This record gives sequence, structure tokens and C-alpha cells, in this order.
Amino acid sequence: MGVGLKEKILVISVDRDNDIGEKTGIAGPIVGEKNNLEAANKLLLSDPEDSDANTVFAAIKISKNIKNSEVVTLTGSKHVGIESDQIILKQLGKVLKKIKAKQAILVTDGAEDEFVIPIIQNKLKVISVKRIVVKQSQQLESTYYVITNFIRQILQDPSMSRTILGIPAVALLLFAFFGYAGWRFVLGAVGLFLLVKGFQVEGFFGAVLNELKVSLRKGKVSFFLYILAVIFIVIGSAYGYLNAKPTKSEMWFDAVLRFFYASIYYFFIAGFLTWLGKIIMYYGDRKRVFRFFTLLALLFSITIVTRSAIEMMLTPEIGAGNMIFTTIFGFLVVFLAVLLERVKK
Repeated sequence: MGVGLKEKILVISVDRDNDIGEKTGIAGPIVGEKNNLEAANKLLLSDPEDSDANTVFAAIKISKNIKNSEVVTLTGSKHVGIESDQIILKQLGKVLKKIKAKQAILVTDGAEDEFVIPIIQNKLKVISVKRIVVKQSQQLESTYYVITNFIRQILQDPSMSRTILGIPAVALLLFAFFGYAGWRFVLGAVGLFLLVKGFQVEGFFGAVLNELKVSLRKGKVSFFLYILAVIFIVIGSAYGYLNAKPTKSEMWFDAVLRFFYASIYYFFIAGFLTWLGKIIMYYGDRKRVFRFFTLLALLFSITIVTRSAIEMMLTPEIGAGNMIFTTIFGFLVVFLAVLLERVKK
């Protein structure tokens, strides 16, 4: 099926980090050849090295070669991510209210901008993606230029500087203070960083830090309890490590079991202190308080059942009697807590 007479193909240029808006003051969406030419020229005058201008020019050129098309530039936000993508989606909605279109050609200057493809596909059928690679002169391709430009980007971008400069700085400090033993801390820190990035749990740690800030501002007792919880986690980890050192003839799995067998009660105390801090902070919220009691019951049950299971695996000769008893007891505790929560609603 062809495109209807009144139905246009949108040639969309995407500036996800809103360089156009930040450097020229022109707000998106930018619709039409004339407006896009003006925006691209202003951007080049403001920053001749910015590749977004070349992307806009490329979109204009593509639009000229396609009948019944319209060139559009969507601009996001310097806070690249959810915020910028929401702005792009909103701008696209505004464009589609004015221009009847069902198909789009996407023009970008890099892989990052292509994250918006699913957003555009919610509104339009993307029939082509054109990635613009700017040709550089021999001088610009020199090693000196590449290195200096990269360093400048690192220094200007807080997220890049924290990763590329911050982590090596911490590693050097640990090595300076602890010598060769410091490499164990370095490897642990790098492993933790990769774990956080790999499983994308930055939001969890951000929520924890925010909770600490709120507790410090609103309730000093809750903040003190949270700090105590962190201390117990550290103590539990250290105690578990001391009890988990494997011998040469021992499997690592047994060492892991001994680690949790020795430390799990410390972790429970840390969880209990956190729970107590929450209770103090939200004491007036009756519904939330009863939900916290259910969480405590669940934490307690998981703790005793897990420790019994580990004990049975470490010493099989004791049998499964204690494991069965703690499982039934833990189930009853959780059941009663859930029942109490529903009664109090």
C-alpha cells in the first residue's frame, strides 16, 4: 500500500541530549525545512564541532529527495534517559496532531539516539534508519586531537568523570594505604560496581541513600538505627568470612554455607534495626505499620528456615527434623502476620 495523498512521511532527526536547545535556545519540535536550516546554522555557529547539525542537514537532504515528506527535529533533554525520552514522545505527539503521517525515516548521529526507536515506533512505522558519520580531516583524526577531545568530554560530563576518573582514584588510594593487600579491596570494589551496573540496581542504592537523608532530616533515631544496621552487616560479613576460610581439601560451596551460617543472625539484626527505624518514621501511618509487621515476620521466617537448611547441609547426620519444624513454625508466623494485617485494614 502506498502513502495517501494527504499522508506524509516524516524524516525525523533526533537530538536526544538537546544540544540544539542548550546551545541555540531553539525549542523542539522543529518542523519544516526553513526552521531546521535555521536551527542547524545557529548550532554550527555556536559549536562547529557538534555533529547534531550534520544530522539535521542530512534529514533535510533526505526529505528533499522524498515526495510528500516533512522534516522534523525532536529534541530531548540534557538529562539523557527517561526524562529526555518522555520529552521526545511528547514532541512527537504534538507533530502528529498537525501533520498526518504513519511512516517515518529516522536520522541519528550515534547509537545512543537509536534508543528512541521504540518510542517512535509506538506512533509511527519506522521504514528506515539513517546513521550519519561525519567525515573528518587528516588533522582532526590525529591522536592528539582524539585524546584531548576525549579528556575534555570526561571532565565536562559528571557521570563519565565519576566512572573513568573516580574508580581509578579510589584504587590508587587503597593501594597507597594498604600496599599489595589493597588490590583485594580494589577487586572487590570493581566487582561491586560491575554487579550494580550489570543488574541495573542503581535505583535501589539511590533509594537507600534517599532513605538515609530523609531519616537524618526527619528522625534522628531512625538514622541512628540505619547506621547500626550497616554496622551489623559489616560485622556479620567479617564474622562470616572468618568462619568460611576453606581448607585445600574443601569445596568452595561448603565455605559459602559456613559464611551464611555464621553471619545470618547478624544480617537479621540489621534487618530488624532497619524495620524498627521504618516503624519510628511511619508510626502515624497505621496501614503501613501493619505491613511492616508482615515484612518482619517474613524476614524472621526466612532467617530461621535458611539457617536450619544450612545446618542440615553442613551436618547431614542431624536429620531433617529441625528443618521441618522451623519451616512449619515460619509458615505459621507469616500466616498469622498476614491475617493480622488483613483484619486491621
